[in-house]
Amino acid sequence: MTWKTIGSIMVMVTALAVLSAPAIVSAQEAAYPTKPIKLVIGYSPGSGADLTTRAVAKAAEKYLGQPFIFTNVAGGSGIRALSSIVKEKPDGYTLSIFTIGVLITAITEKTDFSVVKDFAPVIQFNGNPMGFAVRKDAPWKTWQEFIKYAQGQKGVVTVGLAGSTSIGWFALMQIEKMENVKLTYVPFPGTPEVLTAILGGHITANCFTTAMYYAKSGELKLLLLFSDERAKSFPDVPTATELYGSEGIGFDGGFTGILAPKGLPEPILNKLHDAIKKGTEDPEFRKLITNMDLTFSYRGSKEFLSVIQRSDEMIRKVVK
Repeated sequence: MTWKTIGSIMVMVTALAVLSAPAIVSAQEAAYPTKPIKLVIGYSPGSGADLTTRAVAKAAEKYLGQPFIFTNVAGGSGIRALSSIVKEKPDGYTLSIFTIGVLITAITEKTDFSVVKDFAPVIQFNGNPMGFAVRKDAPWKTWQEFIKYAQGQKGVVTVGLAGSTSIGWFALMQIEKMENVKLTYVPFPGTPEVLTAILGGHITANCFTTAMYYAKSGELKLLLLFSDERAKSFPDVPTATELYGSEGIGFDGGFTGILAPKGLPEPILNKLHDAIKKGTEDPEFRKLITNMDLTFSYRGSKEFLSVIQRSDEMIRKVVK
């Protein structure tokens, strides 16, 4: 066999490999998933985002035929979780949850990746009304009483947050300017640590998504709600929108969704989306959302991307 013949054969083999590659990829996409899916949660175990994510993912497993493997990577208001998957292969086997607090942190701390450009939104599966609460034996009965007290303390009043740049922090920073008040923020890895701190008397107040849950149990006293509307469980507690208008970022609460590394094939994205959407209809998931006073806020992949893009623009304006 001559070198010319060998060269011709190699060219033909290469060409066949190139032509058959799309078919192989399509077969892999059609068979997806064939192994467990890693889902990174950027908050502590037991936090609101952790509980809801595990619940909806567990409900979605029956439609995917494969289990989710959960990994908690707390810290940086969820940024560490996204950092851990941004360079992973976009094959649908590595995902991370996403909250608007992650977007705020990515902008204010100037991360080496872009949430808008480097990830593929899969689905938004719930809304996160936030409550501002104090201990049940605190002297303030209303938000107005608390603000009047805080105005004379010049930064002595401490507020516990889940993460250093959470959506609660961002919303409260805007209210500080409106009310001419100074608060001191104390970040914790997650809501369980915030709860422990306030119950132990180490901080004055807190602001997180599960504040209503603990207020219903009598452990905390709810003073203000960051949500689209008042909570049925607390009809007398005002919303930030009522008091300060609808232009504030975070005044309507936040949301939780799932992202994948950029480049996720559409067939895989659709399978994940459809399975998780069915998971949001699971009775156990709905029961959890109701008990935690969260909301059923769904957005598909394209709409979720649009919300992230709009939020990114708005946050950057406020930061400037």
